[in-house]
Amino acid sequence: MAITVLPDEKVIELTSSITDLAEFHQVLRQWEASDEGVTSAATHTWQRMTLANGAAMLGMDLVNGWRLRFPVAGRYTIVGNLNGDVLTVAGVFVERQTSVAFVTSFQGGGGGGAVDAQAVAQALRDSLAAELAAILQIQTRVDAAL
Repeated sequence: MAITVLPDEKVIELTSSITDLAEFHQVLRQWEASDEGVTSAATHTWQRMTLANGAAMLGMDLVNGWRLRFPVAGRYTIVGNLNGDVLTVAGVFVERQTSVAFVTSFQGGGGGGAVDAQAVAQALRDSLAAELAAILQIQTRVDAAL
């Protein structure tokens, strides 16, 4: 992933969509460790929360006034839970797709394909809903303690 970091403006320029949030995180961390980046404010915070059934929720927040800019007109997608400002540029449309990553596997023989897939999908939704409810309860307790 090629990016241009403009530390004086606190702008991260991209000419392609962000389809792999973990990769984007690594590219920014590499820049922060460079001679130029080490003297600049951190660009982002990063969190990976492991959920039930092999799911992971990745979260990234731009901090310290850093913003994204797509300088070339076109359609771009940000896939993942990325919070931060995207600077407005004429002819640029940015779609954000929040996501949770799942690792799943199937074993067994034939029969019932669509019904089985629907049952697995429903079980996954139920598990995710329960996990997110637990996270919300924890966050509520943390907020109340502050």
